[in-house]
Amino acid sequence: MMPLTDREIETILGRPVRRLLTAADRRAFAGRRVLITGAAGSIGAELARQIAACGPARLTLLDQSEHGLFQIEREIVTDAHGAALDVVLADVAGGGLGPIFRAARPEVVYHAAAYKHVTMVERAVCAASRVNVLGSVAAVEAAREAGARFVLISSDKAARPHSVMGATKRLAELAVMTRASRSFQPVVVRFGNVLGSSGSVLEVMREAIHRGQPVPVTDLEATRYFMSANEAVSLVMKATLLSRRAETYWLDMGEPVRIGDIARRVLALEATAGHRPTPLAVIGLRPGEKRREDLTTQGLHMGRTRHRRIWVACQEPIDATRVRTAEEDLRAHAAAGEALGTLTALAAAVPEFVVSHQAWAVARAQSLHADGHALPAVGRRAG
Repeated sequence: MMPLTDREIETILGRPVRRLLTAADRRAFAGRRVLITGAAGSIGAELARQIAACGPARLTLLDQSEHGLFQIEREIVTDAHGAALDVVLADVAGGGLGPIFRAARPEVVYHAAAYKHVTMVERAVCAASRVNVLGSVAAVEAAREAGARFVLISSDKAARPHSVMGATKRLAELAVMTRASRSFQPVVVRFGNVLGSSGSVLEVMREAIHRGQPVPVTDLEATRYFMSANEAVSLVMKATLLSRRAETYWLDMGEPVRIGDIARRVLALEATAGHRPTPLAVIGLRPGEKRREDLTTQGLHMGRTRHRRIWVACQEPIDATRVRTAEEDLRAHAAAGEALGTLTALAAAVPEFVVSHQAWAVARAQSLHADGHALPAVGRRAG
């Protein structure tokens, strides 16, 4: 399936897509050492492309996907950006990040490694907690030890989370911010859906049309924030340059877009390419999904920055003790494969997390399968 052009993305979004990096922005990244985790993913790979084009002194790409790393390495080398390139095959939650970071000596670390598919992660709380939370802890501590600036790529799913994915991203935000000190100033950047990313709603819709199958739509009136990968990454890079303290930023993604409108625009676009229109199939919201996404809650008060599309959050004090206790609980339960204990610890650490019935049911079943008896579950059980 061919990638969409900028004009096609504009048609689907219903708004212009602009190139946002300036010559001054590119100069700011020239000659710097940058490390990207999750570099084979949609956001990580786009970060790699844009930073490589700025002429960094060294670019280190880290991911656990052998094929994905091979692809992005080949792309950057083929484009002849000229940056010194290191490719590291590693799992952020597998241990051993310290030596990798010390060898790379990054000045900036972009942590994009995460499990992100809401419905899949809803059934994999141990894996999600290990990668999204404990992997972020390992990465931020390695960055602090290496003396690097740390940027966590977060998600709108972290706001009032209704999913395991959102709750793990929220706890990752908190864990990163508790590491802030006078000499170490990490940054969190939160944004919504990237149009056309792997496994995205757009990819699912286009595949259905190409196969002549009904286009699955969760809810015609459901809304989501969308932007292109180029826009998102450009703004993340700009936020890095704006920040001087430990800050949480969110990106202005414009007005939310109805899923029904996205589906109809995709159908019309594919029709011009010769694909027959297929009917829409409303399948209903799945466990962990919200009808409307938020970018900010949890006591975050938003303020303007020098860039009109980047906002900064003034956050209430974080209970560091509760966060560290949650990290240790997650570490113990996830390592043992205790899904129910992991989910219980996650719910306790993120009080606003509305846990779906499916997440509780799957966690109980997984715990029963693992050791023959279930742990008592506590926390909110609203579905």
